[in-house]
Amino acid sequence: MSRDMNPGAVERAPLALDGEPRFAWRGVMLDVARRFRPIPELERFVDLLAAHGVNVLQLHLTDDQGWRFEVRAYPRLTEIGRHRSASQLGHGQASTLDGVPHEGWYTQHELRGLVRYAAARGIRIVPEIDVPGHARAILAAYPEYGVGGAAAVAERVTEPWTRFGIDDEVLNVEESTVAFVCAVFDELCEVFDGELVGIGGDEAQKTRWRGDPRTQQLLVERGLADEEELQAWFLGRIAGHLAARGRRVIGWDEMLEGRDPAPDAVVASWRGPVGAELGARLGHEVVLCPDLWTYFDYRQSDDPAEPIPVGTVLALEDVAAFDPLPASSSTALRKRVIGLQANVWTEHLDTRDRLDYAVFPRLGAFAEIAWNGGPLDWASFAERLPGYLAWLDEQGVDYRPLDGPRAEQQRPGVPGVPRDRAARIAELERLTASLRSAPVVE
Repeated sequence: MSRDMNPGAVERAPLALDGEPRFAWRGVMLDVARRFRPIPELERFVDLLAAHGVNVLQLHLTDDQGWRFEVRAYPRLTEIGRHRSASQLGHGQASTLDGVPHEGWYTQHELRGLVRYAAARGIRIVPEIDVPGHARAILAAYPEYGVGGAAAVAERVTEPWTRFGIDDEVLNVEESTVAFVCAVFDELCEVFDGELVGIGGDEAQKTRWRGDPRTQQLLVERGLADEEELQAWFLGRIAGHLAARGRRVIGWDEMLEGRDPAPDAVVASWRGPVGAELGARLGHEVVLCPDLWTYFDYRQSDDPAEPIPVGTVLALEDVAAFDPLPASSSTALRKRVIGLQANVWTEHLDTRDRLDYAVFPRLGAFAEIAWNGGPLDWASFAERLPGYLAWLDEQGVDYRPLDGPRAEQQRPGVPGVPRDRAARIAELERLTASLRSAPVVE
C-alpha cells in the first residue's frame, strides 16, 4: 500500500492497486459550478475516490453558470452568482431551456469540513476559481469587472448563464479587477490549506478585449504584443500574489499561449500533447488529462440510447487503452509528468445518479492506469471486472451497465452533439504544430 494512502479509512475497491503507485498525482476534477452537489454527496464522492486510490480532488467552483464559494468581502458572488433561472436541456443548436431554477453554494465552514474529511481519507482538495474567462457569474454580481463599463455589462449579463458552451464575456484587466481577484483568492487560501490553487486560464475569449479601446490602451501601456500576452500578464499577477502567500498555481494548458505566467505553475493538459509537451519543455510539472481518454462526461458508445451524447466515444475499453507516456514521448515530458487526472464536467449530469453513470465503471480502469501505468491488459482487467461491478452494487453506485444504459438512464429526445474521434485527433495535431515554434526555455 502506498505511503500516501490512509489504510482503514475507506474499503479499497477490488482493483489491481498493489505496491507503490506509478504516478504521485492521481486525480479527479469535479465541476460543481455547472451543477451544484451538496456536501453529503461530495463526501460520498470522496469516499468512492479514496476507494480507487485517487489522492487529488480538484473542485471547479466557479464558471459562467454559477459561483459556489462564499467570499465574505464580496457577498453578491453567492447572493446572485449561486442562482440561475434555468439550464440548457441538451447540447447544440437544437437544445432548449428546461425552465427549472438551479442554485447552491458552499459556506467557508462547510468547505473547511470537506477539506478535513478528504484529508482523513488520503485526498487533498485543489480548489479552482476560473479566470479571466468563464466569468459570467462574476459579472452578474459585479458588472464593474467586465469589459466596456459597468452599465454596458449589466445590460448584457443579468444572471449566471443559462446556456452551456464558451461565452465571450471576460474580466477586464484594470488594476482594480486584479485586486478583486486577489482578494477572492485570499479568502480561498484561508479555507483550502494545500499548496496548489487552480486559476483556470482556459477558453478565455479575446473578442471583447480586441474590440475595447480601454483594453487596447492598457495592452500598449504594458508593452504586451497581443491579447494572449495580456492574459498571461493577468494570470501572472494572480500567480505572483499567490506565491507571496506560499502557494503555487495550477492552470489549464491554454495559459501557456502567451508569456509564461508563472515558472513554478503546474500545467493541466487537457488538449492531448498540445500543452503537455510545451509545458514540459518550459520546465513545468504536468498533469495529463487528455480529453480523448479522461473526459468522463463524453459519451460511452455510438448507441443512440446514450443519454445526451457529447464529445468523442470514450468507452470503458478506450479508457483501459490509455497510454499516458507512450514510447514517442519526449525526455522532457517523461521527466515532468507528475500524474493523471480524469475530468468530470457536469453540464448534463444534473443528479447524483447521472454523475454515477458518467464516472463508473470508467473510473476503475482509470484508477489502475493512474496507479500502475497503462495501457491495461484488457483480458486481465476483464477478469477483475465482475467483482468490481459487484462492489459498485454494494456501494449503491448507479453505474452504466456494460451492455448499455438501462431505460431509466436514457434521455430520449434530448439532443446532443457527438464528435468524431479522428477529427478531434487532427485538430489536436494542428494545435500542437502551431505551438512548436513558441519560445522555449529548456
